[in-house]
Amino acid sequence: MGIDLYSVKMRASRKENGEERHISGAEKIVEQDRLQGICARLLERAIHHSKGEADFVNIKVERIKAGDVILRDALPVTVCEVETAEEGQRKLRDLLEQSGIHNGEEILQYMKGTWEMRGAMLLDVDTMQRLEPDRKRGVRATYMDMAGKGDDRSHKNHFQEALVLATKVASHKNIIGEICISDDPDYVTGYFASKEMGYVRITRLKELGCPDGGRIFLFRGEAGEADDCIRYLEHQKMLVRI
Repeated sequence: MGIDLYSVKMRASRKENGEERHISGAEKIVEQDRLQGICARLLERAIHHSKGEADFVNIKVERIKAGDVILRDALPVTVCEVETAEEGQRKLRDLLEQSGIHNGEEILQYMKGTWEMRGAMLLDVDTMQRLEPDRKRGVRATYMDMAGKGDDRSHKNHFQEALVLATKVASHKNIIGEICISDDPDYVTGYFASKEMGYVRITRLKELGCPDGGRIFLFRGEAGEADDCIRYLEHQKMLVRI
């Protein structure tokens, strides 16, 4: 990659009762010749979303050096078919236990605290302390995209976008797992991801039509290592081969 690339980030929101409500977000890393088209399609995506009509859309374009971008292979993927959200939640607790995280029930209680966050909760699994500096904003894994340009990466693909994010998050040494439930009312699949277990899709973690969703990044390490982890998640540029 000897040419400059561009980071494109889109965020859409709406004011409700004086509070900003997140509607949609996406980001890409693209070559200059694809920049205009990607921006137009992300705008279209922002204003037509199942969570409602946005009254604020922000698109940020930033040139980045190709040499600052690292390349990673995607986590291996497995699928766990479940019939109900309750079965999916049980599977999630089992995966936490298999990963050496023995307080899974307590951790899952924290998911409700992520519903309105723009980013993810960063949770120390041993002390149960929240480590994100801004609890309303959370920690945002950014500067990432799927490698390659043969497909149209501007359209929503829940699975591919989640796999890219999960791969980046799991690559940090202090992250031992990630839990995600989509906040899209029309999408009930979620996942657990880690270095050891890969990306495990759980086909139902909530009921259809439910707008609640969020992420928890599961941290293990010294308290002083949290700042490095946050910097990596929010600033390291990465392309993921899927």
